This record gives sequence, structure tokens and C-alpha cells, in this order.
Amino acid sequence: MNNLNVWLAYVAYPVTTAAYFERALRQCCRTTTIGPTLPRELIEKWQLQNMKLPLKDHDIPTAPKPDMQQILADTAPADRPDLYLWVESVGGHYPLHLEAVTCPKACYLIDSHLHLDAHLDWARQFDVVFIAQREYLDDFRRHGSRVHWLPLGCDPEVHCQTGDTKSHAVGFVGGVQSGSRRERLLSELSSQIPVYYERCFWDDMARLFSQSKIVFNEAVRNDLNMRVFEVLSTGSLLLTDMARKSGQDELFVDGEDYAVYRDSNICDVARFYLDNEELREQIAARGQRLAHNAHTYAHRMADLLEVTLKGKPDTFSAAELRERSLIAVPAVDAEIPASTCISNSGRSFVIPVLDMSPASEYNILTLLQDLEEIAGDVIVIFNGQEVAERLKEHPRITRYAVMKQNVGVARAWNLGLEVAVTPVVFILNADLHVERAAIDALEQALFTLPEAACVGPQGSFVEYTLARDYIYFDKGTFNDPLEVDAVSGFFFAVKLQHFNEKIIRFENGFTPCYFEEWDLGLQIKKAGLKNYIVPVNDYDHHWSGTIRALRQIEFYEKAETAGEILLRNRRMFLNKWRGIAARENNRELMLSGFFAYAENRAQEMLSVGLIEDAGRWLVEASLRCHDDTKFARLQRFIDILSSKSSEHVRTVEGIAV
Repeated sequence: MNNLNVWLAYVAYPVTTAAYFERALRQCCRTTTIGPTLPRELIEKWQLQNMKLPLKDHDIPTAPKPDMQQILADTAPADRPDLYLWVESVGGHYPLHLEAVTCPKACYLIDSHLHLDAHLDWARQFDVVFIAQREYLDDFRRHGSRVHWLPLGCDPEVHCQTGDTKSHAVGFVGGVQSGSRRERLLSELSSQIPVYYERCFWDDMARLFSQSKIVFNEAVRNDLNMRVFEVLSTGSLLLTDMARKSGQDELFVDGEDYAVYRDSNICDVARFYLDNEELREQIAARGQRLAHNAHTYAHRMADLLEVTLKGKPDTFSAAELRERSLIAVPAVDAEIPASTCISNSGRSFVIPVLDMSPASEYNILTLLQDLEEIAGDVIVIFNGQEVAERLKEHPRITRYAVMKQNVGVARAWNLGLEVAVTPVVFILNADLHVERAAIDALEQALFTLPEAACVGPQGSFVEYTLARDYIYFDKGTFNDPLEVDAVSGFFFAVKLQHFNEKIIRFENGFTPCYFEEWDLGLQIKKAGLKNYIVPVNDYDHHWSGTIRALRQIEFYEKAETAGEILLRNRRMFLNKWRGIAARENNRELMLSGFFAYAENRAQEMLSVGLIEDAGRWLVEASLRCHDDTKFARLQRFIDILSSKSSEHVRTVEGIAV
């Protein structure tokens, strides 16, 4: 396209979006800029003094409303455009007599979320319309425009990693209006974490981003703004909210390419990534590669020219951009080793044993005594020879294996499952007290609850990106079976069939302990199965019957503190599963049973007149809802609740939520 002459029309000032368009176009074709220059009085009015770059006139300088008929008449035929591209910059630049431009005319509209009506009207002047905000495509189509989505992007030569020391915990560059949501969020952040803010541009902006461990962004009316791509390009971790319907959730994955916050957890998210440097920098580096692979202005201009001049039917979709961005980027999911076992009938109890649980009143001897009255094979995996020598001949033990060293609970569970020959396998901690009623109730639930693969008496909804329980259900805190994200690992039941068929397996890598349950819970949900907790009370357990008694945990040839193991396995869990909830094909994983639970809680609150509490539960559900239909239904419910009138309450009670 070197012989192609593009007239690029915008208001000249060095930090506008069109300046990046110009840099990209000049690399591939002859480019002539045309339009007015930003009046100096507006620099002061808009606080642009920190541009630190000179104002330059265009190749064809004009008034704010130039007469294109006259300009073309004064232009030699050889210099007339093959494409006229008008880019939104500042208000007031609206060329007259565009019908005189006989070549293809295109416009690029950025702030449709702020000026939709004006954009719809102005777009009528052009043959092809490109918009930065995908949400408004249908609005333009209804008004007869040939419209395409073309997101904003980055310029790697400008938005580059400067190599400076990351001296700021959180950095931000942008405007902050008094009383705005952005001001409130920054204030919330800065109350707990140092935030460095400066209004700067170009090289100074890239330097500030590079000097920040985390860079804050906030979407205005769900816009997918320039800062998203610019921060990614500099190799610092982007901390942003989710711009619904913008394509953001399809282009990038939370916890994998960047970090997404909600208003209620922004400080928790920021602190989590500040505390996990290796993970933070790994995510930031991956985000940078994705931005450079598919989201530069060179990519955008190539796509625009293909559509306007070469007959390409549409610009790249979000899915296509995602695919292009992943070229030569390593996958993040770990592979799961295979397992082989057999099944027959009855039930088994798999019990890993390291010691005599010195921090608990219960131990392997008291548990074996409990099991005297409960039918089933007892399979003990001794994670050390000392206790094995004392107990391996115990009459209640059906089968056992003795490890010379502690191989950890996940490996012990897998070994026990390979030894088991029954359709139901219970996993029990040695420091558990259990009665027959609890075993019978869980076994019944395993075969009667829909798609049940794992059941236990305690569990949680998990906030995966922060690696923590969101809501934990302890003994006696719920009255009906609940579908949850993960079942607690001290006492649960599984179907051996799922392990035989290699649908699920305990991840050996979480040695010697921690994160096994969350990992299994996600495997189960990914397989289309479910985790449940069941309200039973016929058991007793005190957390960390062994761990609390040990300064270090020995396993294989190593010895680590519980804190060191937790940190290492958290990193492994996040590397294996990070972003899973945001992936297009796995959106339901994040919802699991929480959506139904939150709706039920709202109805319960409503039935006793606690309208505000009901509203809070619905808001929580909506924040985790990726399904537009469900979200719209919830939003209607929330809007009605907000009225707080008895008439509306009666209306709400009639809605099938």
C-alpha cells in the first residue's frame, strides 16, 4: 500500500488518539494530515500543560470547519486522497461539503458511550464507520451505517517498558473529577495502599506505568479505553474494572493477562498482587505479549485498510483478536497425570496418616474405633514408617500402604483410590470423629443430588483470582444441600467411577498439602459435574490436628513451614487455573451454585421484610453474572427492590427470579 494516499483528518495535538493512527499509517502508506490545530487556550482549560510536546500544524492546515469542496479544488489530482479518514479528537472539527470527497470516506468514533446521539448523526456523512466501543454497533446499524468494531490500542515504541525500578505500589495517570466514582475508588485504594498519581503524557506516562507495580484503570460507562492497552504494553500489571459488553472479557482473562476488581474488593485485589510479586510479574509479562501480538495501532490500521479498501467483510472479532494475541504465547494450564484404578461394590474409607495428630483430641486410633460400627473397607496410607509399625496390623484396617517418607495428602488419596474396589470412596482425615449417620447421609446425597461428584459436610464458594474462600459454610450454618465450588478435604465422599474414567484426579503437585480441594472442585465443575455440601452434624473435627503441632512439615527430602508450602502451592494453583472463570467456554464455572444461592437468600430476606439485605444479595449475584439474560433479570429485581415500597415488594414477590 505504499502508493496509497490517506488523508487523515483530526485536530492536531500530540497526545490525541489520531496521533498514533498517523504514526502507524506512515509506516505503510503515504499519509497526509489535514485539519485545525488545538487552540492554545484549550490547553490551559483542559489541563494539558504536561504534554511537554510542541503543537505542530498539519500537512494541510484548516479551520475547524473546513470547506472540503474548496480544499479539493485547490489540490492537484495526484495529491488527492485514496481514502479520507476522519478521527474523533476534540469537539468543533466538522468538515463541510464532505460529499465533494469522491474517494471512500471513513470515520473513527471513540467516545460513543458519551456522545452517542451526536455520533449517530455525524456517521451519516461516511461510507464506513469504525467505533471503539463495541456495545453500540447495533445503534449505528439501526441508523443505516456500515459500522465495524475497531478497539483502541497501543504503540509499543511509545508505551514501552522503560526499565525503571518499580518504585510505586499503585500508579495512575488520567483525569479525576471531584465526586466521581474514580475519585472514590482512588481514595479507597490510597487509604490502604500508596497510590502515585500524576497527569502526564507520552514518554512520561510510559515511565510512570513502568515504575508502578500495579496501574489502576476505571472504565467510564463501560468503555474499553486507551489505558487498558497502554498499560498492558508497558509490562506492568493492569488493575481494572470489567467494562460490560465492551469485548474486554473476551480479549483478556482475569488473573491470566491482567487483574479485575469490583468496587467492593479493589483493595483486596491490589494487596493480593502486591504480596505475590512473581505471579504479578508473570501476568504482566503475558499481558504485554498479548497486547503486542494483536493490539497495536499498526494492527488496527491494517485491519481498517483491509475493510475500507480491500473488501474484507468485517474487522476482527473479539474471538479472532484473542486467537491472534495468543500466537507464540505459552499456555498456562498444567497437565494432569493419568490414574488407573478399578471398582466393584460397597464403600471404602481412605485415610492418610502421618502421625498421631498431637494437636487434636482425635487420631487414627479413635477414628478406627468409630469405624468399628460402620461397614466398609478401610484403606490406610501411612506417610511414615513409625506409625505404620504400630498400627498396620490393626484388625479394622483392610488394606494399607507404607511410605518411607511423607508423600503428602494428594498422593496418598490417589494411592488409596487405586487400591479401592468400591463405587463410593470416603476420604477421611485421621483427626476426625465420625458417626454412621453422617456417612449414610453423605452416601445417599452422592447418589441422589443432580450430577453429584463430591459431597461433604463443609465447603465454600471460592474467589479464585484472590485464592480465598468467599463464603465458607461451617457445621450448622446451612439447612439444605448446597452446590458449592469446593468441599473441605477433611471429610468427603466421591464416586470411584470418575477417577477410573480419568475425569478427575487429585493433583499430586500440591505436595504435601493445601489447595487439593479447590483443584478437585474446579476439575469437577469443568467436567460438568457438581460439588455439594450436606447439612449433617454427626461428626467432629478440629482444624490442623497435625500442622499446628509442627514447626516444619517434612516431605520427601524437604522440610518447609506451613506458610512456605501455602505460598508455593497457591502459586501453582493460580498458574494452573487462573482466569478459568473468565474464559468464554467456562463462564458457568464461576457461577456454579452461587447464583442460585444468592437468589434464594434474597427471597428469604424479602419474605421477612429485609429489603435492603435482599438487594445486597442480588447485587452480589449480578457482580458474578456473565449471562446477559440472567443479569437483566437480576437488574430488574434490584431496581424494583430499590423502591422499598410495599406495592413494589408485592410485585417482586411475584417475579420468577
